[in-house]
Formats: sequence, structure tokens, C-alpha cells
Amino acid sequence: MGLIHLVRLQWSEILYGASVRPVSMAGAEKTVAEVMTRSVVTVELNANTKECAQAMAKHGVSCAVVTQGGNAVGIITERDLVSKVLAEKIDAWNVLVRDIMSTPLITVTPDATLTIASELMARYHIRRLVVIDATGSLVGLVTTGDLARTLAEKHGYREATFNAMARYAEGEFAGGPYQ
Repeated sequence: MGLIHLVRLQWSEILYGASVRPVSMAGAEKTVAEVMTRSVVTVELNANTKECAQAMAKHGVSCAVVTQGGNAVGIITERDLVSKVLAEKIDAWNVLVRDIMSTPLITVTPDATLTIASELMARYHIRRLVVIDATGSLVGLVTTGDLARTLAEKHGYREATFNAMARYAEGEFAGGPYQ
């Protein structure tokens, strides 16, 4: 519990200054809905990992949410594909996403604060949270990159560390060298 408290204080201090305590932030802190990605790549539970990797590559994303009957049930990341399929020299056509997806799925609601999202990420050692609404429907994805962009923006893109985490650059470096 102490770690979560520390994360909450660090996040809120970065966002709102050291003099503001998390308890007094009611209504002032950004919500997940304000920073999440709404367009999420999904794959069905029984799709093979080759189809999943192709969908991720086509859309330029690092993960896909696994669904069954329209409900989010897991997540596949680039790391899952590399460590569980490629590194094992398994034919991606013969492996189903359900066999390598990360589960249980850690989720958050759109109205959750960024502090809550960052606490969940820290607690479960994850970089992505699936966002679901009150009915359990998939509505987005929030990542550590989204949190970093919020911090970089909050600090006027003047902090190199936040800019690096947010992958923000301007001028001759805009877009980065690996495009």
C-alpha cells in the first residue's frame, strides 16, 4: 500500500505541484477519457497470432485487445508475440491468441483519474490499461505514453525527460529517426 501512496503523491505533485495533496484534487485532475486512445485494434479470441501481428502492423500499434463475443477478455502485446512465438520458433499461423494473451485483463473506467490509472499500472507492472464503460464495453486504451504526453504538455514540453517518455520532438527531430 505504501508504494501506491508514493505513486499517487509523485504523480499528483508532478501534475499539480508539491503543495497540492491528492485529497484536494477532486474535480481538478484529468480523467482517463481525456487522454485515452479511442481507436483500439481488436482481435477475436480464436484468431491466430499471424493475423494479430498483421493487424497490429497495419495500424502501427504495439498491442491488440482480444475479444470474445464483443467483450474484452485479454491483451496481446509485441512482447507477447516476440517472447512466446518468435523466440520459440513457433509458426505464428498455428498459435491462437487465446493461448498467449495476457489475462486477466486489468481495466479502468473512462471517468477514473490519471492517478488511479498510474496506480494500477504501477501495481500490476503494466504499460497499458483497457478502458471499459459501465456496461463492460471496450471504449479505449490508456498507456504510459498517454500519461507521459500529459506530463510533457503540463510542463510546456520544456522537460527533456517527459518529452522523451512522450516521444515528443520538434524541429529537425520531429518524427524521429526510425520512421
